[in-house]
Amino acid sequence: MITPRCLLAAIFAATVTGLSAHETGKPHDDATTPVPVHFEVETQGPVSAPSAVERTPALLTSGQGFWKFAPARGTMPVPAEAQALVKGAHGTIIVDAEHDIAYWGLANVGWVAFSDRLTKSWIVKSDPAISSGNLHGADIMPRAGQLPLVIAADNVEGEILLSDTSFQQVEKLKIPTGGPYADGKGWAPTDAAFGGKNTVWITDGYGRHWFMDADLHPLAYRGNFYGGDSLSKTPHGITFDAARGELYLSARPEARVVEWSPATKQTLAVHQLPKGSTACDTDLWGDYLLVPCLDGPDQKPGPLYIINLKTKAVVSTIRPKEDLGFDYAQHIHDACWYIVGQGADAKVYILFTAWNPGGVAALELVNVKE
Repeated sequence: MITPRCLLAAIFAATVTGLSAHETGKPHDDATTPVPVHFEVETQGPVSAPSAVERTPALLTSGQGFWKFAPARGTMPVPAEAQALVKGAHGTIIVDAEHDIAYWGLANVGWVAFSDRLTKSWIVKSDPAISSGNLHGADIMPRAGQLPLVIAADNVEGEILLSDTSFQQVEKLKIPTGGPYADGKGWAPTDAAFGGKNTVWITDGYGRHWFMDADLHPLAYRGNFYGGDSLSKTPHGITFDAARGELYLSARPEARVVEWSPATKQTLAVHQLPKGSTACDTDLWGDYLLVPCLDGPDQKPGPLYIINLKTKAVVSTIRPKEDLGFDYAQHIHDACWYIVGQGADAKVYILFTAWNPGGVAALELVNVKE
């Protein structure tokens, strides 16, 4: 999300067959053979480790090696007027790094904002299109001298919503025309991502399972349709990697992330997570991919995986419910990086939101003396 926003296993294969379709609703090629993920523990990361702290019975941590996290106490308070609706949370998290604001999409509320290092919160007063329905998946794009843009997928009302972070004026896209949607049915978008200055990518995870591109200015479909059931029965999330010029699609029931090239319209690799790890979305920070999962292996509570895209390994598995005491974190629906400060001295957090029951929380990177 580009910016840390609330991608999967690493890049194991260099070139593989493509999976795409234009207009016809039929893929040209079969998906590639998934490559299983492998696990490695890192003793160092992209920033300096936090100051070491003593291990105590009260300090709950999860993760391995450098990438251990603890609950960030005193953060992400839910406004009183939204608390009755938290249980039904089924949304996303994005971060406006420039203004140090995180936004959480809460069904039938809209955006809940967190500021002052996540210690203060409020419900954003917005256009009614944002506060109705459900902000299921979203992305944020900084702009020099202007407020950032936000693109969001509302799976309930079947809309793609574009606005800046004043959230006062909204452009909408409804169901595409032609191709697999020629009958005007089967549309329930689950995520959207900026793909550059004039491109938006959208995935229809709960509808007919295609993803597509659109112009940003003005907001309009280009008439292309990619993927379908051959890629995933639920392509739940979509993320654009500006540095690599690639897309990452979260194939939820298949426990995969598909790496796909907008330039060649081909699949570059299919990355397999442990069986049962139902990947909901991805978020990128440099070479590190954060992957929230609705469920874990053997129907265990959903984990968060961190993937090093250079070493092609899962470097940490974080279990918010099992290890950290978040009782509501049975199903992790979305997560994003939240980085405070610059360079080697930056502080690292993960923000996540859960579904069924709903909830939201922050984790902080810790360095525990062993």
